[in-house]
Amino acid sequence: MDRQNLAKVRLFPRFRPDWGGMVAGLCRGMIRALRTVRAYLLKERQSPVQDDRRVPAIAAALIFFASLVYYGLLMFPGLGGVFNPGDSTKFQILGHTPIMPHGPGYPTVLLLGTAVRALGLPLPPWWAMTFALSVLPAAVANAMAVLIVHRLTRHVLVAIAAGLLLGTSSLMAIQATEAEVYALNLAFILTTLFFLVLFVQTRRVGFFVTACAVYALSFGNHLMMVMLLPVFVWLTATHFRLILRPRPIAAILFFILVGASQYLYLAYAAYDPNTAYSEYMPLPPRPEELLDYIFGTYFGTLYGAGLASTQTLEALAGTLLSAHPWISAPLIIAGLVCFATGWKRRDADWRGLALVYGAALSFAPFMLWYGAYDIRAFHLPVLGPLLIAAAATLAWRLAYRPALVNGLALVLLAIGAVRTEQIATLLSNRTPVFENLRPTIRQVVAQAPLDNPLVVMSYELRMATLYYELAGQLPRTPTYRVWWHAIPEIKSRADMNGVVVPTDGFQFVHWIEHERPELRCATREVPLQADTRWPAYVFTCDRDPAVLPGDGTLKVSFPAPYTPEPSITYN
Repeated sequence: MDRQNLAKVRLFPRFRPDWGGMVAGLCRGMIRALRTVRAYLLKERQSPVQDDRRVPAIAAALIFFASLVYYGLLMFPGLGGVFNPGDSTKFQILGHTPIMPHGPGYPTVLLLGTAVRALGLPLPPWWAMTFALSVLPAAVANAMAVLIVHRLTRHVLVAIAAGLLLGTSSLMAIQATEAEVYALNLAFILTTLFFLVLFVQTRRVGFFVTACAVYALSFGNHLMMVMLLPVFVWLTATHFRLILRPRPIAAILFFILVGASQYLYLAYAAYDPNTAYSEYMPLPPRPEELLDYIFGTYFGTLYGAGLASTQTLEALAGTLLSAHPWISAPLIIAGLVCFATGWKRRDADWRGLALVYGAALSFAPFMLWYGAYDIRAFHLPVLGPLLIAAAATLAWRLAYRPALVNGLALVLLAIGAVRTEQIATLLSNRTPVFENLRPTIRQVVAQAPLDNPLVVMSYELRMATLYYELAGQLPRTPTYRVWWHAIPEIKSRADMNGVVVPTDGFQFVHWIEHERPELRCATREVPLQADTRWPAYVFTCDRDPAVLPGDGTLKVSFPAPYTPEPSITYN
């Protein structure tokens, strides 16, 4: 094929999978693997300990690779996502250009983006970044769920069922197929819990030190991990003779330093001239600005905001109810009841279950306290441990009746298999959010009244525009800004003209006239295609000779999706 015809071939055609055939093939593969596992369980060997280690490893590997293929085929088709298009697009930018995401920093994500860029894979950057940031960690989380449940129940079918329940829950499926940090967050949590369960059951301090190492590294992904600290304090208090010794303490301090050193890379990226501005921290930042960025202090108004109403509690309850409609909430309640009634039978497995439940509950105050509009994205640290702990608790409670445990495992496997097909259908129905954005922006910029216009847009559109702008697929001559960063430019710009996208043009013009009372502005709609998602308005502002120049006061009412503050006053 010559080059001319080769250029016409679509490199990444839209994949339309046969979900029925795919699910059937996946089920056949699982049945074969389960038969292999069953053979290992029933066959006597000279080294039963080695067999016991091999069985959960096979089951975890099965779930890992099945999740990898499943989520990989069902990734969101393009930039952004349905949950938080702006944040997802921003993380996808790291696939081709180093930027500083929003605080509190995410140095692990920055390192992951550096690795993706260094590999130079022949894939779209948004695809590679989503796979590395969400698909791969989600598969790890599902595999760790299998290992945890098998350790607590010694039943491989229940362990596989728990991995399926976690992997096919609504929130997990979305977070695993859109570029976000929460699948990676859950992978860190479940890996930490696995080693803590091993420590509780075996009292080998090496497992506790390994858990501390994973926990220290997790702070580079999300500072929300601080909510797990009480679990470590509790274990240290109850096992102080094992932990509070020189060698374990020295190892733990070493791993804390390694985890904290990730923020040195964040500082390096902040002062690297190749790092692009992304509408957050000014580059290069002052030292105090960098500290505010690392600790996320500009989100300080959200701390405690969730306590003002029952909205965060309702959102958390909605997440638990919708994970598996009509199933997840009763399953979690039944697990908690069985755990509580098993108090008198407090064996090593019960203590392991207490650890997993305690980890889930340790994150619950953050979910109720933090008042972000997208708080449901933060719910995986509660949902994930609760689901797998509930499945493990039911199997643990029925341990003396193997027939009932097998029946429970088959029921949970059937639920997971049905849910697998349902989730596949739901995820495959998602459509691109920013399709045809580039020609629309080019057309809008061409309608601007003067050169280098101020192009004001919503946060989601700005992140998508930034992706194409930094990739060299959109012109950089206009000044693109999110609308709340465009307001300070009102004072500094001599020629007040530009474009507002999408439909808040008249409101932005009112802001200009309040801030610059000597100006009078006019708007006109940009003629675009009838089916465009982003209607735009051109605005021009001229001096009114009847009004003397002077300072004005602008009171801006911010929509709830961006900040909980009802108003901000600029003087």
